[in-house]
Amino acid sequence: MSTIVYRVMLLMLLSAGAVSAPEAETLQSLDSIEHVAYEYSLLEAQVQHDNPQIVMGALDSRLRLQACDGNLEAFSKVQNLGLGNQTIGVKCLAPVAWTVYVPIRVKVFKPVVVTVKSLAAKHIITKTDLRVEQHDISTLRQGYLQNIELAVGQQLKYPIAMGATIKPRSLMNKKVVHRGEQIVLVATLGKMEVRMAGTALADATQGQRVRVKNISSKRIVEGVVDAPGIVRIMM
Repeated sequence: MSTIVYRVMLLMLLSAGAVSAPEAETLQSLDSIEHVAYEYSLLEAQVQHDNPQIVMGALDSRLRLQACDGNLEAFSKVQNLGLGNQTIGVKCLAPVAWTVYVPIRVKVFKPVVVTVKSLAAKHIITKTDLRVEQHDISTLRQGYLQNIELAVGQQLKYPIAMGATIKPRSLMNKKVVHRGEQIVLVATLGKMEVRMAGTALADATQGQRVRVKNISSKRIVEGVVDAPGIVRIMM
């Protein structure tokens, strides 16, 4: 065999080997894995939330997985897919078993109450202090309000910056009865109602129980704040 013919045959064998290697090991598309994770997470999120959005995290581009013979199977380690950062598993059973985990983020936008300006501590909130904006509630771990009326008339525990979300924990009910204040003590017996003057022995919000001293009898009773300056007791 001549040297030229030998070299030609050797090149043909090497070329055949270079072609057969990728064919022997077809790789699973990373896009296909991410698509399965997306469809699964969207369906799961829709069970818990209205109009959820799924933000996909990218898999490592260096990942090399043998192509799956059957359908890819997605799963989650938690029973109910929550908001925020989550992980979705995708697995293949044959010809080679493998499992990867795809990072995702579940977002849900809802109208929430925010401030239109900076507000000081102990400020009594009015309608003009607030507006409603769409926010991703997955970032609001400490809660939020959706109705401005729920905040109006309440007092801030601490300062809040302009554009900040109003959290339930940042509010305290306005004190409508104050310690040492003269109030109207209303005693109800059936359809009869008797009004007397009293002195509040503590601060209280509407609906809160408070001790009151009857100015005439000097007797101390406990009632419920019915309105600013009015405490009602049941006989």
